[in-house]
Amino acid sequence: MTLTVKRPETRVSFCLDGDLKAAHEAAEAEFNAARTKSLGDARLNSGLKQLAQKVTDVEAEMKASTVEFLVRGLKRSAWQDLVAEHAPREGNATDKAYGFNLETLMVAAIPACIAAVENQAGEALEFDPATEWDALADDMTDSQYEDFVMAVLRVNKGRNEVPFSLSAYRTIQASDQM
Repeated sequence: MTLTVKRPETRVSFCLDGDLKAAHEAAEAEFNAARTKSLGDARLNSGLKQLAQKVTDVEAEMKASTVEFLVRGLKRSAWQDLVAEHAPREGNATDKAYGFNLETLMVAAIPACIAAVENQAGEALEFDPATEWDALADDMTDSQYEDFVMAVLRVNKGRNEVPFSLSAYRTIQASDQM
């Protein structure tokens, strides 16, 4: 019997239109303020549904502007080669904890781990990480880039235990007893 290994994968959702985050926060704040007022006086409930619709409209716009990056772990030998090429910086606590220069390793590891990019309909998008990642990464915020760093660490250095969902288990058990 031949065993076949499928390396771990994870997904990173990336909204291409960052302005929508502020629009969502504003719409949600307006909705929450109106909802709070309506709790005190039900007569103030008249515009609440329209404000809720505004929130969900912005959420739909965000979803339409979001792409999914499929991040796949590297073969152990490829990961070890990267680690060897990016020795920890002297005096850097983060590098010491990881055992490699986190900053320079990720410059090489992230594009190497991107297996695919899809739109929200699950359709493959043309994206060549080797030639297009650097420009995209340069336009990101540190927070957005950090999502990719964490995904690469998770698939290459994280725990690979079989997951267990207690809430799913309880739901199945509860429905079996009815």
